[in-house]
Amino acid sequence: MNTFIIGAGFTKAIFPDAPLNRDLLDALAGKFTDSAAAVLRDTYKTDDIEIALTRLDSDIAVSQAEQGSLAEDRHRLRRRIETELGNYFSSFLASEELLAQSPWLAQFIDGVFTSGDVVISLNYDCVLEGALDCRGKWSPKGGYGYPFDHALVRDDEFSKSPVTVLKIHGSASFAIAPYGDKPEASAVNFNFDERFFPRSAKNTHFGFGAGTGRQYLIAPSYVKVPTVEMTYLMLDALRASATAKNLVIIGSALHPEDGFLTLILTNFLHQPSWRTRRVFIVDPAANAISSRLKKFWGVNVSSQIVPIEERLEASVSSLVESLSKRKRCRGSSLCR
Repeated sequence: MNTFIIGAGFTKAIFPDAPLNRDLLDALAGKFTDSAAAVLRDTYKTDDIEIALTRLDSDIAVSQAEQGSLAEDRHRLRRRIETELGNYFSSFLASEELLAQSPWLAQFIDGVFTSGDVVISLNYDCVLEGALDCRGKWSPKGGYGYPFDHALVRDDEFSKSPVTVLKIHGSASFAIAPYGDKPEASAVNFNFDERFFPRSAKNTHFGFGAGTGRQYLIAPSYVKVPTVEMTYLMLDALRASATAKNLVIIGSALHPEDGFLTLILTNFLHQPSWRTRRVFIVDPAANAISSRLKKFWGVNVSSQIVPIEERLEASVSSLVESLSKRKRCRGSSLCR
């Protein structure tokens, strides 16, 4: 079983116009009229959405005890940013046509992912799970992890999802809605829609919340406050990283500011079998990311961290070969 960390670079490999975090504020400001992203950028004088939102979260925390329009305006701005993010990333979708036009993507889905694999997705878009769905490697039965069980999706219609996608930052396909009998509390679940899942949800739309739900995602601030469902996903991610043979990182720079990713990586190598485990990093800057990670440990992990410094679309064959070799020689001293 392999565990994957998938970041924004994955979507950008498929849709070259898709922004990375450093370009996200400008992309949102250019997409929406009267954009909240433009207000955020101008207020904090930065193009970095993580820094701007972190400063906004800090201002919100300072003003918690305050009354009046300033505190309300800050909360309203943050909600507007989340809405813009959800609407923006809803437009990046997988389809049969996309896979036909991108043979490397079909090779990636078919050759890299096997039953039992777990993906820790940092992306709001649903491109990965949509592509997995198109190739028969995702289903609504367990496809988003333990907390997500859509009451309107019949279990007998679907077998267990071969691949589990843990979207720890929320998703364009997620919604949050109050409990029917306990409106002071809310729950998160997913909308089962053909736009996101072209194969399993064909001609289908099951929303969540009976009209009371709104899109749910955790905006890219250094201050991330999860719901209980997101916390469950994080626990599942830790369990997956403890048992995986390989950790494959695609399209994520593993910034030190994201402490949970550091925890995932540390948990993966903090195991008795750490010498036989491998961390594959697929990224145009893989060597630099690899060097930074090696400095993090006090022991030599040069053999454990394997950089593949290429664009994803050019590295699929190398990744498939590397993972296949690891599978063939598992348990052999020649591969250690």
